Amino acid sequence: MRLITLIFLFCLSLLAHAGDASAPASSPPAAAAAASADVVPLVLNNRTIVVFRGNLLGSTPQQRKDAAEKRIRRLVGDATPLKLSVRTNDEGGSLMYDGNPLFFISTADVDTLAGETLHGDLENAKQELTDLFTDMRGFDKPQEWLVAIAKAVAATLMFAFALWLLGRLWQLWSRLVRFVLGQIIQKLKHMRSVVPVRLIKLGLRLLGYLIFWPSALSIAYVWMSFVLRCFPYTRIWGEQLDAAMLGLASQFAIAILSALPSLAVVVLILLLTRWFVRGINYLFVQVESGRVQLGFFDADTAATTRKLLSVAAWLFAVAMIYPYLPGANTDAFKGLSVIVGLMVSLGASSVVGQFASGLILIYSRSIKVGEYVQIGDEEGTVMEIGMFATKVHTNLREEVSIPNSVLVSQSVKNFSRLARGGGVICKIVVTIGYDTPWRQVHAMLLEAARRTAGLRQDPPSVVYQTALSDFYVEYHLRFALDEPRLRLQILSELNGNVQDVFNEYGVQIMSPNYEDDPHTPKLVKPEDFYLAPAKRPDAP
Repeated sequence: MRLITLIFLFCLSLLAHAGDASAPASSPPAAAAAASADVVPLVLNNRTIVVFRGNLLGSTPQQRKDAAEKRIRRLVGDATPLKLSVRTNDEGGSLMYDGNPLFFISTADVDTLAGETLHGDLENAKQELTDLFTDMRGFDKPQEWLVAIAKAVAATLMFAFALWLLGRLWQLWSRLVRFVLGQIIQKLKHMRSVVPVRLIKLGLRLLGYLIFWPSALSIAYVWMSFVLRCFPYTRIWGEQLDAAMLGLASQFAIAILSALPSLAVVVLILLLTRWFVRGINYLFVQVESGRVQLGFFDADTAATTRKLLSVAAWLFAVAMIYPYLPGANTDAFKGLSVIVGLMVSLGASSVVGQFASGLILIYSRSIKVGEYVQIGDEEGTVMEIGMFATKVHTNLREEVSIPNSVLVSQSVKNFSRLARGGGVICKIVVTIGYDTPWRQVHAMLLEAARRTAGLRQDPPSVVYQTALSDFYVEYHLRFALDEPRLRLQILSELNGNVQDVFNEYGVQIMSPNYEDDPHTPKLVKPEDFYLAPAKRPDAP
């Protein structure tokens, strides 16, 4: 049904094109004709023989046209084109048939502004009459009309058969596509996730469309042209339709030939760009592997630099190619370029911001792939630094994607950057009341650190008293870790050891609040300054 509808619309468009082509080139539109009633074309069987524009011996263009039409119609059917001749004088020229004038073309009938000449109008009128007489000869008998109708009917039947045959071929093609896809799926069961079956199916169907529909439209065109040429009244439509199609094909061929030099330049630019990109890729791959040193560029920035230079090279190539593309100078192409540029400018502002943030991250080297960092509330290992987002794998086996613009605007804790020299320095904080000797607290915290696996001995752990608050002392135990990714596990073990050590020595981990003056001062007796496990400096 879709095929029939498309063919029907295609035939209507051909008829409309033929009807438009058959209209006289010099005849104005309806509005112009109403304003200029002195322009009268002589049209017979859809052929424009001549156009009368001026009065002649008191006769108006309409009267001249009517008289010429009567003379010509008397000859149609029996006229011989060989008896046509042209005779000219200073006032104009006559088109003669067997020595008798059919009509006279004066200098007033020649549209000099359109490039017409008297001789050209006479020769054109002679050729049109020759074609008209040739068309009408032999059609004065009923059997000639029957032969033409029979030819048209036979052509129509062949056209219908050709469409039916194309439909059958399309069904066979569809079955072949299904068979081929079935064989591919059967043989590549283990690769179904890799083989793009849907893409292959779409490509085969598109190939069928590219073969089937142009064939159907070509058959419709041939049928339409043949049927129109079977009858004298519509023969001019067939001729003009053929001329239009040949003209279109010739224009297409000329356009292709004229575009070949420009296309050769395009190919050369593409080849040069490809070679340049290959050289850039080779160079920066060597930088990534460490075999080549380029000063500012290192293994962390080489991959991004390689991509940026490749993109810049291809953008430059596109800018160079643009003037050589067919149709690049047309208003439609320029308008499309403006629309695309406007859409990109309005819709890509946030994308450009993300891209710039990604470049800042990469070239500032604030974080690198494989480092253990804390970004806001997220803590984990950096797995990828993209142009638009950074991916972090947390200890909860989560992949967090952080937009680069967000990452640049906040502080980042990098636990791995300085860990190579002496580990990552971490801390825990406890608050103990003033009635517990501070030396004892120091010793218990250091004992808990010694019992914890994963803490570095060099540098050693150290305890600081960072605040003397109203009700308690704030102690910071600072220690170094070898592996930043195990920070949470080590902290958990250390906190457990702190509780165990404090319990062993009977010290409560609590932060008292002031309610009333105590009955006895909360002081540490001098003899208790070095309660176990603390040791006097002079002790052995």
